[in-house]
Amino acid sequence: MKQYFIASICREGIIGGGITADDEGITYKTGKITVSSKIRNLELKYRNIQEFSSKWVFCFPVFSIVMDDGEIYKFIIFSPKRFTSLLQEKVKQ
Repeated sequence: MKQYFIASICREGIIGGGITADDEGITYKTGKITVSSKIRNLELKYRNIQEFSSKWVFCFPVFSIVMDDGEIYKFIIFSPKRFTSLLQEKVKQ
């Protein structure tokens, strides 16, 4: 079952968009055409997520997701408890 989250990626600024989560991974999408195509439709498979963490920064819940290749993605997620539950269930840390 798909889940949807309002989210912004923190990459050369804060870029609004959304995350769709399914059984295989999460996909961040934004309609901003000024960012690279990789960021506009960013797919992160659960099996490739090495670890994740969250913290509050200026009243915003910020999630850091570390991939197997060393790439780190930071997101502001507006349903932090639900997103944490999803990652805890799907990602093997």
